[in-house]
Amino acid sequence: MQEVQPGRFVANLAFFTISRCSEVDHDVKDVLTTAKAAQLLGVSTRTAQIWVESGQLPSWKTPGGHRRIPREAVLDLIENPVDEQPVVRAHAIIFAGEGRKERWRESGLPALGLLVDVAEDLETIKSWLATTPPMLIVIENADHAERGAVVSTIEKDPRFANTTIVKAAERYAAQPVLSGGNRVRIKMTDSVQSEAASLVELLRATGHKPPQPPAFRIPWSEEARLTAVRQSGLVGTEPELAFDRLVRLAAHATNAPIAMFTLITEGEQWFKSRVGFEGIATPRDWAFCNETLIANEFTVLEDLSTREGLAENPTLSEPFGFRFYAGAPVRDPLGFMLGSICVIDVKPRRLNDAEREAMTTIADATSNLVRIRSLERHQT
Repeated sequence: MQEVQPGRFVANLAFFTISRCSEVDHDVKDVLTTAKAAQLLGVSTRTAQIWVESGQLPSWKTPGGHRRIPREAVLDLIENPVDEQPVVRAHAIIFAGEGRKERWRESGLPALGLLVDVAEDLETIKSWLATTPPMLIVIENADHAERGAVVSTIEKDPRFANTTIVKAAERYAAQPVLSGGNRVRIKMTDSVQSEAASLVELLRATGHKPPQPPAFRIPWSEEARLTAVRQSGLVGTEPELAFDRLVRLAAHATNAPIAMFTLITEGEQWFKSRVGFEGIATPRDWAFCNETLIANEFTVLEDLSTREGLAENPTLSEPFGFRFYAGAPVRDPLGFMLGSICVIDVKPRRLNDAEREAMTTIADATSNLVRIRSLERHQT
């Protein structure tokens, strides 16, 4: 059975509240486990889990903590597929040439805003492609029979309509070729770093372009990331104790005077929670979190006054006098970076290993809390 993409909720998709689905007299045949729902939909269990986590399938938890899905919602989805653009996750899958996996891991795809998964064997690639499609797929040696078959399969699969598919082969021309908006051919070279840089340059040149070029760099995935920020439903909401506790913990764990949970919109840095700083938002061009967005990983700026591109940032002057920043990504269930858990100090400094681990752990806990809030919002 062809895998169905549900998209976001629409009017004709039955929605069940927690109260209705947890009624004592609800017939057990009307509810499904995640595994059973996946079987009926013709998708992997992991894909069904992602749809549930992102709010695309209604569900609730039993008192024992088991996830349950209304059968009616699944059947309605099968009978009335939603004509929407396929959902993608903030990942790049690289089907590397033989012996090139580690070099791809070292090079990565900087500034695209994607988490990178690399493998050389077909079975691993197939298992990754069976889940929610990634934003980007790179297939080296695409002119070889086995790999060419993979390209042909995914190009014909409507699930990958929003996935950029890159074919790389030694015989291709040196100049990258872009066709159809999201189909790319590049020359496979001995230098993985050079090949990756060429691809990044091409994709960034064709990526999201704001009406006015900003003073800061934005990732290639920015348009999808901004959609994820809006769909999180967090911007503009009231303070919550659960988030406040995590931010206070970050300040305590790093002995920092300022800590925040930031959400980065197109034009501003908005604080869901903060300690040691007045105000609920700043212009985005003030945000050190732009550096974390581009790196897409835990980022430390030990002395802001020596950082190229930050000389005009108002927060380095009085009354702020900021000199140190560290930020760990907070992600939605599909991997898009919404913002960060960050700490700031008024003097240059370093973080030790324990402080770094604490920051990443707190950011992961914040990401889990974001997921829970998303599920709660869709169930009320």
